Amino acid sequence: MPTIIFKPTESCNSNCAYCDVVARKAPKTMSLELLETTFIKINEYLLENNKEKLTLIWHGGEPLLLGIDYFKTALRFINEHCKETKHLLEHAIQSNLTLMKQEFIDIFREMGITHIGTSFEPIANIRGPGKEINSKVYNKKFFEGINILKDNDFGWGFIYVVTKKALSRPLDIFYFLSNLKLSGGFMMNPVLIYGKDENDISITPKEYVDFIGEIFPVWLKNKKRYPDVDPFKTIMKNIEEEGESLGCVDSGNCAYGHLYIGPSGETSQCGRSEDWGIINYGNINDRSLKEIFEDPRREELLIRTNYLLENDCAGCRFWKICHGGCPLDAYSPEKEGLMRKTAWCDVRKLFMEKYFEPITGIKFNK
Repeated sequence: MPTIIFKPTESCNSNCAYCDVVARKAPKTMSLELLETTFIKINEYLLENNKEKLTLIWHGGEPLLLGIDYFKTALRFINEHCKETKHLLEHAIQSNLTLMKQEFIDIFREMGITHIGTSFEPIANIRGPGKEINSKVYNKKFFEGINILKDNDFGWGFIYVVTKKALSRPLDIFYFLSNLKLSGGFMMNPVLIYGKDENDISITPKEYVDFIGEIFPVWLKNKKRYPDVDPFKTIMKNIEEEGESLGCVDSGNCAYGHLYIGPSGETSQCGRSEDWGIINYGNINDRSLKEIFEDPRREELLIRTNYLLENDCAGCRFWKICHGGCPLDAYSPEKEGLMRKTAWCDVRKLFMEKYFEPITGIKFNK
């Protein structure tokens, strides 16, 4: 099932310490004309591939800044242009929830959305509006949004970004997050700073490993109570089911399954590749989705997986849960190209050898 990361706006009402999108460029919003073109192109693709489903993830920026009328118009375009294929089109959304209102819930339900992904930060002044990153205002609005979701039986889960300010209190953070009574799970990701670390929040790969490593034995002991916590859940699932059930970062198979569409119609492999100006597939105005999904530049991502298996990752015991890490993490301006494993790949190995295997007694084989 192909996934489109759909970013109709780059504007955001928050100023998160680890996000530089708004600061780096003037935010744009997709015109209604281009929005209509996008759904015409989606319909064309699904008519040609009618045994396939497509997931459209509304992303940003903050997508709720688009306003309720924008989403109503999108639904109208879907009903007009995707009459025969809308059952093949699944919608999802990622929002900070601070602008959530009942009107959004009603239109999202019409779109088939009943679960919203978000992000949360219990430490002050990391997420929030204004130069001061006002977390008090942010959190008040965030939990108001959560209450609206709960009142409407909407599910929610979130991403937690591990920063330097969290390193001294991993268990405090874990207990706080796991007791939010969320209806979905949460994922703990390391903060990734690509420019100057103006807020002094960056961490090393080893610091991230030791942070989640201190949490892991507590989670393992209580996993029936807190089952949906990543990266732990995914690792255990792969072992227990003897199969691969990985996110795009570790799957090694993102080459032909992902696409980014931005507010000007620009396309790329994902949001990060667009931000960095690499792996550009042209504009949705000029190309069909079929042409974009079959762009020959995707072949490098596929070749990378086979190359790493024979080179950087040859003989690695943890290949099936890592695959050399995200290709974007392997890229650097100094070393153009993606044909290398990432520093975060070694992080996975360190976590497995230092924490996972000794604590669980499960030994990975080559």
